[in-house]
Amino acid sequence: MSLPENLARPLDVLMIDNFDSFTWNLYQHLTLLGADVTVIRNDAIESDALSLLQIRSLIISPGPGHPITDSGISRDAIRYFTGRVPVLGVCMGLECLVDVFGGEIGYAGEIMHGKLSGVRHDNRGCFRGLPQGFKSTRYHSLSADVKSLPADLAITASTEESGVIMGVRHRVYTMEAVQFHPESILSEGGDDLFRNFLELKGGRWEENPLSRVLDQSLPPFAIETPTGKPTPITQKIPSVLEKIYAQRLKDVEAAKATPGTTPTDIDTFLALNLAPPLIPLVARLKSKTPALMAEIKRASPSKGPIAMSANAAQQALTYALSGASVISVLTEPTWFKGTLLDMRLARQAIDALPDRPAILRKDFILDEYQIAEARLHGADTVLLIVAMLPLARLRALYDYARALGMEPLVEVNNAREMEAALALGARVIGVNNRNLHDFSVDLGTTSRLADMVAGHGDVVLCALSGITGPADVRQYVQEGVGAVLVGEALMRARDTRAFIAELLDWPAASALPPLWPPLVKICGIRTTQEALFAAGAGADMLGLMFAPRSKRCISLEQAQAIAAAVRSLRASSAAAAGAPSPTDAVAIPNEPWFAAHARRVSHAPARPLVVGVFQDQPLAFVQHCVAVAQLDAVQLHGAEPLAWAAQLPVPVIRAFHVDGTARALDGVARPGLHAHRRGRAGVRLDARAARRGCGRGGGGGHGAAAGCAGGGLTPENVGEAVRAVRPWAVDVSGGVETADGAGKDLDKVRQFISAVRDCEPPQV
Repeated sequence: MSLPENLARPLDVLMIDNFDSFTWNLYQHLTLLGADVTVIRNDAIESDALSLLQIRSLIISPGPGHPITDSGISRDAIRYFTGRVPVLGVCMGLECLVDVFGGEIGYAGEIMHGKLSGVRHDNRGCFRGLPQGFKSTRYHSLSADVKSLPADLAITASTEESGVIMGVRHRVYTMEAVQFHPESILSEGGDDLFRNFLELKGGRWEENPLSRVLDQSLPPFAIETPTGKPTPITQKIPSVLEKIYAQRLKDVEAAKATPGTTPTDIDTFLALNLAPPLIPLVARLKSKTPALMAEIKRASPSKGPIAMSANAAQQALTYALSGASVISVLTEPTWFKGTLLDMRLARQAIDALPDRPAILRKDFILDEYQIAEARLHGADTVLLIVAMLPLARLRALYDYARALGMEPLVEVNNAREMEAALALGARVIGVNNRNLHDFSVDLGTTSRLADMVAGHGDVVLCALSGITGPADVRQYVQEGVGAVLVGEALMRARDTRAFIAELLDWPAASALPPLWPPLVKICGIRTTQEALFAAGAGADMLGLMFAPRSKRCISLEQAQAIAAAVRSLRASSAAAAGAPSPTDAVAIPNEPWFAAHARRVSHAPARPLVVGVFQDQPLAFVQHCVAVAQLDAVQLHGAEPLAWAAQLPVPVIRAFHVDGTARALDGVARPGLHAHRRGRAGVRLDARAARRGCGRGGGGGHGAAAGCAGGGLTPENVGEAVRAVRPWAVDVSGGVETADGAGKDLDKVRQFISAVRDCEPPQV
C-alpha cells in the first residue's frame, strides 16, 4: 500500500476534513499563523495507510452527522496517533475523540446554530492565557455526555449559561478537543487557541510543561454556572421541538450521504425537470373563504397514534373531492409516522383533477436540501417554523423556496414570531395554536395575533391546530382568517365529506346529474353517406377503422373525406345553435379522472366525434393519421402500451378484451390513459365482467371508470346490456350491418340508437 504523492512526505499539520465548509476557515486561521497545513477528506485514504504518514500534528475538522457514521477515518486516525503527535478536534472532532475513548455522544440539551455562548475554561493547554467568558460560536445539537465521559478524559471548558461541555482533554496524551468553532469570525480568542496548539510537541503532556496541563498549583476545573454553583449532571429536559430538531438534523445528514439522494443528485433531478408542475399557493387559498388545509397525520407527539392505518393517497383524494384547497402531508417519520412517499402518492392521487389542491410538505424544515426534496416529490409549498430557525436561516430557507417557485407557509406562535414573519415578507402566515415546545393548545393564539396582520392585505392568515368544530371556524373568519388547517379531527371523522361541509358551513353539495343516457358509438363507418346518416340518427361517436386486418378498414384518404364531412355538419349545427354566452360558463367540478372526462365528452357541443380505431400499429402511424384526418379521438384496440396515450394529442379510448380472467382488466382504471374495454368481436358481452370493469377506476370508492361496453350488441339486446352494465357509452359495429356485412344497415342504426335512448335511468 502506498500514499498519494502529496502525502508521501513529512507533513507539518494534517487536517482530516469531515466534509464541512468550516474546514476552509480552519485552514485559513492555521496558515495565517504560519502552519503548513495539508487537508484530506475523511475518505481519501484507507485506515491501513495511516501508519505510513509522517506528521507533526493532527486536526480533526467539524462535520455534519454523528461520529460513528459520518467521520470516515477520523476515529481511526485518533487511535493511531494517540501518544505520537498532538491532536486537536473541533466540533465533530471532539465527538470523535470522546467516542474513541468510550464516551457517549447525545443530545446537548439545546440546539445551537450560529449562536454565541460565553465559555469558562481551565486556563491550561489550548486555553492557556484566554480570558474567562470569551464568546464562542456554536453549531451543534450533540455533545459529550457528562455521565459517560471516560476517566481518561478531563472536561476543560463549558458554557457559562448552561454548563454544556465545550472542551475535553486526555489526561496523559497531547490530545485536546473543543465543541465550539474557534475559527468562526464571531468567536473570540481563536488565534490564541490555535497558537497554543501549534506550540505543542510530541505525544505526552509531560513533554509540554509550558502548557501547564500537569501543573498541580492550578485549581481543578469544575462545571458550574455563573453563580458558582455546580451544574447538575442531569441536563435540562429538551422540549419536544428541540428533540424533533435534533433528530431531523440526523435524518437530513443521513439522506444527504446516501448514494442516489445526495444534494447533487437532487439538483440533477430538478434540472432534468423531474419535479411535477406547481400550482400557486396564494391563489389557491384565496379561491375560497375560508379555505381548508386538510392534513394527513397518522400520529403526533401529544396524541400518539391517531390513524396508523391511514392510506395517504386515498385520504388525499377524499380531501380533494370534499373541497380542500390545500392538502398538508406530514413527512416526519419518528413522531408523526409520515414519509416522503406519502406526499408523493398523495400528489399522484389528485394530479388528474381539474382543480387539484396544493400539496404542503409539513415537516421540520431546517435545510435547503429538504425543500429541494419536497419540490422533487411534488410539493407546492413547504412549512417554515419561525420558533425553530434563527432569523438568518429563516430568510435563507424562505428565499430558496421562493427560488424554486414555492411560496412557503410561515408558522408563528407569538407576537415576536409574527413580527419576524411580516418582516420576512411572507404572504402566507399560519398561527399555530399549539406551542411546539410543550404541545399545549390555546385557540386564542390566532385571535390575539390576527390584528397584527391588519394592513397587510396581501397576506393570507391561517389558523393552525386545535380546530374541532364550526364555531371555531366562524370566529376565525370574523377575525380575518383566510384558511384553517385541520388534521386530527379530519383523520378521526367517520364521514370526511360531511364533516368538512359542517365544519366550514358549506351547503350540502348537490349531486351532479348522471351521465345518461349512454353515448352511442357506431364503429366501422366506411362511407360519407353512412357517417352523415348515423350523425343524423343521433350517434355521438363514429369509428373509422385503420386496422388492416379488419374487413371495415378504410384508407387515410377515405378517413379524411369522412372527417371533413362530419366537421362541416358540426359547423353548420353550431352556427344554427348560436354561440354560448360567457355567463353560461360554470366552474369545472373536481371529479375522478374518468368521471370528469366522460362528462366533458358527454357535454361536448360538437358531435359526433370522429374516432380512429387502430390495432397493433406503429405509434408514428397513429400520430400521422390523427394529424392528417384531424381525428377527435383514438381507440387503441390491440396490445399497445398503455403509455401511448401520453404521446397522442387527442383523447384515447382503450379496448380491454374481457375473457373472464382476472388479468383481463389489468390497467383498465388507470387515470389519464383510457376509459374503454369491450368483449371479443361478435361475442355477446359478459355483463358481470363488464360491470366489474366499470366499477373500477375512481380509486378508493370515488367513482367508476367511464366504461364503453361493446361486443355482440344488437338493437335487440342493447337495452338489456345497458340496464345490466350501466355504461357511459355503447359501441356497436357488426350488430348494425347488412346481412352480407358490406355496409351499415341504416334502419338497424336508427333502431339501435333509439333502444339506447329509451332506457330508463338507473335508480341512485
